[in-house]
Amino acid sequence: MNYKSLAMSFRIQLGFHAANNEGAGGTNVMEPRRITVGDKEYDGISGEIIRHHILENFVRLCQQHQLPLHQRCQGLVPDRCKSEVKKWMTQSQRISKLNPEQHYATLTENILKECALCDIGGYLVALQGKQDGVEGTLKRDSCFEVGWLITEHPAVVNYTQHSAYDPDPEKHNLFVQNMRIGTYGGVLRIDLDRIGLNDWWWLGNGVKNGVKKYAICNAERYKRMWVLLEAIMQWMLSPSFAKQAGWLHHPDGTFEGVIVLSTDGPAPFYSPIKFELENGDPNRPIIKPNPQYRDIIAQLKEKCGETLTVYGFNQPSEFKEKIGQVIAELKKLEDEAKKKQQGSASKQSSGREDIPDAKESQKES
Repeated sequence: MNYKSLAMSFRIQLGFHAANNEGAGGTNVMEPRRITVGDKEYDGISGEIIRHHILENFVRLCQQHQLPLHQRCQGLVPDRCKSEVKKWMTQSQRISKLNPEQHYATLTENILKECALCDIGGYLVALQGKQDGVEGTLKRDSCFEVGWLITEHPAVVNYTQHSAYDPDPEKHNLFVQNMRIGTYGGVLRIDLDRIGLNDWWWLGNGVKNGVKKYAICNAERYKRMWVLLEAIMQWMLSPSFAKQAGWLHHPDGTFEGVIVLSTDGPAPFYSPIKFELENGDPNRPIIKPNPQYRDIIAQLKEKCGETLTVYGFNQPSEFKEKIGQVIAELKKLEDEAKKKQQGSASKQSSGREDIPDAKESQKES
């Protein structure tokens, strides 16, 4: 099945954590990240934090499964591929400024071939002449997106006071840390058909020999897909956050949701939480659970037919089973693509052997 997109909606319980904070704001109180709706505050965890930790898993799995990574990307640096772009400009092309029509397609092709993290996670390279010696920008959007985790009920927050150690007994470095608990709604979507896709391939018509739409072969694309899904699976089953060394969360096993795969454009998803006016009063907006989110997907599946594949799950073990089926299917597609590639290479090789050398032919004649 040629899937173009995968989406996931889920509910998850996180207990007694300090996963995402706004900062201290000049005080000794670490404030939690809040989402204010009307006169109520809901707990929120940024999708950027979740995405960062999924990419941490992805980098480790790339190293484990021999997927290519730039040297600095092995450390998940924020300025991905900047040094590689500068090297390409100064050593390979000997240019001082990037020109979209002349350089974007070829440069992007090189980056995608050399680094799975730049392919999946995207990058933004901004070079300035005075600082970098060369000029230009190059961008790639991430192949997957993660929404905020938002509680389906008003925030439950507790504050506790702590003391940071100082060898001077007269100093008391007191600080206040928050601790939260809640059931959160989350959404995630992967653009599977963009993995390996050179977003600038259409600018490559003017480049010698042209530039292919996909920078890597199908086997490599399928491998990157299932490795990304494994990274997401690992995070879902054992979430990690920014602040957890002394505030590791207490999950109770509440984890349910739905996985949607689409062969016809972006996979649809609907959130486990919803916005509503309490008793129809415009002055009393609230966030509450959306128990119909999986039913909406099921109804849509009936209309879309075979273009959608839907897997529901009600607990962690079922999630592992369902996402495992998708990973197994992608691994099968990888193997089939490898065999097809090897078969094509074998035919080309045998074809060349059948053609006599031109010089030898002339001698015989």
